[in-house]
Amino acid sequence: MVCRAWSAVLLCAFGLALLPWAAAAQPAPLRLLGEFSFPSKTQFQSTTVGGLSGVAYDPRRGVYYAVSDDRGELEAPRYYTLRIDVGLGGIGDVRIVGVTTLDSDAATPGIQPYERNDCDFEEIALLPDDTLLISSERDRVGRPWIRRFALDGTLLDELSQREKFVAVSEPGTEGRPPVVLKGTRTNLGYEGMALSPDGGTLYVANEEALAQDGPIATRAAGTNVRIVEYDLLRAPARLGGEQVYRTEAIFADPNPVTGFADNGVSGMLWVRHVLPQFDLLVMERSFATGVGNDVNIYGVRLADAQNVAALDALPQPFTNRTVQKTLLANMARLGIAADNLEGMTLGPPLSNGKLSLLLISDDNFSAFDPPQVNQFILFELDAVAGK
Repeated sequence: MVCRAWSAVLLCAFGLALLPWAAAAQPAPLRLLGEFSFPSKTQFQSTTVGGLSGVAYDPRRGVYYAVSDDRGELEAPRYYTLRIDVGLGGIGDVRIVGVTTLDSDAATPGIQPYERNDCDFEEIALLPDDTLLISSERDRVGRPWIRRFALDGTLLDELSQREKFVAVSEPGTEGRPPVVLKGTRTNLGYEGMALSPDGGTLYVANEEALAQDGPIATRAAGTNVRIVEYDLLRAPARLGGEQVYRTEAIFADPNPVTGFADNGVSGMLWVRHVLPQFDLLVMERSFATGVGNDVNIYGVRLADAQNVAALDALPQPFTNRTVQKTLLANMARLGIAADNLEGMTLGPPLSNGKLSLLLISDDNFSAFDPPQVNQFILFELDAVAGK
């Protein structure tokens, strides 16, 4: 999502990796190991590296895939291949080793780049067959989608979705933007995506409430997000249940008070196989103009929540069972000046046998002042690799 300015406190300069924080400051099961950043507008193979909105680790090749949310305004929509040195001492280095243009037309041989504003990539996941699922939270008519690509960027197919997520709008008055009456609000679509290790189950979450599901987040209250399940073992993939995830309220008043502020789901990760007390990790990213970002990671259980798949619109107020969430980490309390964190993935095992967890930020291509950076944050997950 492209609307977050960088906080007033800048991170470390290019190439600086921070030392681990004291273990006593860490809320289990996450232990902060360090952070790393490189400047916005770094160039690689005639492209501008930035807008890194989702990340997936490829254990076979030892690389990470990071999708950019450039809507074709700078270069063709694409994803980057990264090598990231992680260890108990933090992040040693981040190297960009490849860039892949993504295809818009499965019927035409070769890569047909997306036209400007035809996509807004937000999440990426690697399937066991070495194909990629990538979500776009909107196209030029506000429609979100999830598509499958080969590693060379070739478009293979698209997952179906329920009509309730497709935006229905009416023209705005006096030159104002269109008003969304139903479906995904502008720039608030599929921001979270979590894939099971066997590739059989996918969960997807919109960033903030659908237009018919209630208001977006405010300083007084959070917003109702739907977590949607897909069964990928079917051909084609079959839609399953939906549960309501309630975000927290916006963490601070903007300065000035008329400035932009929000809070929503910016990332999601499957962890049931390594942290059986939870199904998912969910990252909430809140922003307030003149204040900065506040980012939390929650452990989430789905089992006792109501299945709302049959409901085209949620009742207001929604008083039925939502998913259970447990706060695991707050970046500010850990001493991290969080940038616009949007991506989250499990990485390789650390030397002590525990798993690594990596977060990445979308620098918005430094569209704001002061400039943002590409931020990487590393945690140790209190779970044994291969468990």
